[in-house]
Order: sequence, then C-alpha cells, then structure tokens
Amino acid sequence: MERTPESTRDRILAAATSLFHQYGQRGATTRRIAAAAGVNEVTLFRHFASKEGLLAAAIDRQSDRALEYLRAGTLPEVPGDVRSELRSRMLETLGGFMGSRQAVRTSLFEWGRDPEMDERLMRVTNSIYDEFAHYLAAAAEAGLVRQDVDPHTTSVALMAVLFSDGLLRDVMPGRFPAPPEETLDAYLTILLDGLLPRNDGSAPA
Repeated sequence: MERTPESTRDRILAAATSLFHQYGQRGATTRRIAAAAGVNEVTLFRHFASKEGLLAAAIDRQSDRALEYLRAGTLPEVPGDVRSELRSRMLETLGGFMGSRQAVRTSLFEWGRDPEMDERLMRVTNSIYDEFAHYLAAAAEAGLVRQDVDPHTTSVALMAVLFSDGLLRDVMPGRFPAPPEETLDAYLTILLDGLLPRNDGSAPA
C-alpha cells in the first residue's frame, strides 16, 4: 500500500513539537518552525492563527499519541496479581518516560508559566496518576492491598520513582547501575512490603 504523503499541517505540527522540546515555548519561534517544516511563515499562519494555537495543537497531538500508546497496557478493572500487574504497567510507563526524556525536561522548565499550557503538558501524566489511583482503590476494596493507605498518595509514590528513574538514569548512571527491569523489581519490593496486607490480614508494623 502506497504511503500517503505527510500534509503541510502535519509537517508544521511535527516541527513545532520538535522545536518546543529543544527550545521551549520562547525558543520555538514561528520562523524556526516554518523553516524546519519547509514552509514560509505565511503558510504557517494559514493553518494556525497564532504561535500559541500552533503549540497547543502540537502538544495535544503528541498527548493523543502518547495516550493511545499507553492504552494498550491499561491496568485491569478487576485487580488480580497486584505485583505482576503493577510491574507490567510501571515498566511500560518507565519506558515512556525514558523515551521522552527531553520532552519531559522541557515541560518541567515550562510548568508554572501558563496554567492553560500546564494543563496540556500534564495531560498524559495526570492520566497515569488517575489510572494507578483507580487500580489501587479497586485493589484495596478487594482486600489485595491495605485499606488504610490512600490510593492517591500511593500513586504519587509510584510515579515518583518512575519519574526520577526515567529522567535521571542517563545523566546519573552511577545511581542506576542495574537495568530498568531489575531496578523496578526493587522499587516494587520496597513499596509493596508496606502496601500488601500480611497473611493474617494485618498491616505491617
């Protein structure tokens, strides 16, 4: 099947995404974006009324793609093997963080400047937070994890280790000597020792 040529709008969006990741909102000028897309600024503004509108569309498109990728491994609605299910999902999430380090680092730099932009930049991360919290709440209801631990707080703990590993592994290799899979098992051991109920139903001391 013959591949459909990339549209001008798609080229502009791809260029805007790439330059935003490299330079942030200020450095991703319309001149740079147009040049990278192989068009002039007049053509760019035919497709997008403003630089803000272009960057918003670029970030939304990237978020849509990231969420589509993540949906393939969604945690089950009815928890079963908590350790195995969390491990699988956390490994997928860690891979996503590692594969988009530059995008996440740029987002960290941009956060706090524009509430509307913040909401867009946090869309994927918030979706993962909510998924973990929903799963952990269901696991607590089923008696698979402690009911006295807030699932939202636990989801923050899970995301914290994934976030730091995904962002820092390449710049601080000495802190992450083991492969991601082995390190993830260690994270889960630390977290689940305090989260899983004991055999007698009591919480760990």
